[in-house]
Amino acid sequence: MRKLRNIDDKCKHWRKLHTNSSFVSLRRRLLFVLFMATSFFYIVHELIMNGEAVHWTGYVFTLCVFFLFSEAIILFDRLIAKRFPWHEAVKKRTLLLLGFAIVWMVIMEYTVVHLEPIFVKQVIMDPQKHRLSIAYGMLYLIIYVVLIIAHNFHKSLEFFMIENEKLKQDKILTDYKALQDQVNPHFLFNNLSTLIAIIRTDKNKAIDFAENFTDVYRYLLIGEGQAAISLKDELKFLEAYTTLHKARIGDGLSIEVNVPEEIQNKRVPHLSLQVLVENAIKHNITSRTKPLAIHIGINQDKLFVANNKQIKESTYSTKTGLSNLSKRLKILTDEELKIVEDEETFRVEIPIID
Repeated sequence: MRKLRNIDDKCKHWRKLHTNSSFVSLRRRLLFVLFMATSFFYIVHELIMNGEAVHWTGYVFTLCVFFLFSEAIILFDRLIAKRFPWHEAVKKRTLLLLGFAIVWMVIMEYTVVHLEPIFVKQVIMDPQKHRLSIAYGMLYLIIYVVLIIAHNFHKSLEFFMIENEKLKQDKILTDYKALQDQVNPHFLFNNLSTLIAIIRTDKNKAIDFAENFTDVYRYLLIGEGQAAISLKDELKFLEAYTTLHKARIGDGLSIEVNVPEEIQNKRVPHLSLQVLVENAIKHNITSRTKPLAIHIGINQDKLFVANNKQIKESTYSTKTGLSNLSKRLKILTDEELKIVEDEETFRVEIPIID
């Protein structure tokens, strides 16, 4: 569950970055143009004009030139975006953008030379200084184009990171639902088999069993669609679930639960305890002479279910129980269940979800 939330948070974060990226809104573009034009004008004034007094019309004209150049680049980039998206045609789009920028710079240079005397009251008269100022302007424009290319490429990567994470999240949810759906028919089949066995021996006990089974299956339906559920609720369910088995097994089954209350607010995969207890009952002898003792507790932030080993000689198994739970844990926590066993004890440990 935590893993799914983290993925969702990342996707939202990337969408926010994508929406609020530089150069996207007109306001941000104007602020950047203002910065570029101001710094350029300051450099020309201090380095080329040697601090000579300049007229404000020169500054306004510089702002207009930078704005026209930048907006033309932005417009052209948007026009070619659909036909040449960055993720499909990086080389073509970069070349087209650079080509247009060069052509547009030549046009702007020709236009500036002819319009500057008309709108600027104090024009740089020295040809060498004038060429140098134009060279500085070209350098600034080139920097702007490079930033546009870098920004758009980065934005394209962000988009595909978002899409990739969305696909991964959808797959995780789909896989988890498929695994969870495997539990319900398995659970239903086993308990119906138990009910049939009890009906043959004691009809009154079968009625009590059916009533308990109704309560248990109500919990199963309530938890349907939930990836994880509180350990407290899972333990309550387990108590009702084991009552069904004790109706059949009697003194052949004992379950001891030792889980601190502060831990019970944490979460575990839905029906995880049922899977572990059922696995123990299914593969071990349960009789008055050889009772099966199951112990549920906590060990170093791990929930464990342990039982004494008294393996049945022949037990049919589809091997879906522990494998199913292990896969669900892998999806939710990046961890799998751990099996620890020796000659006398079989123990399964699962991580607890915060």
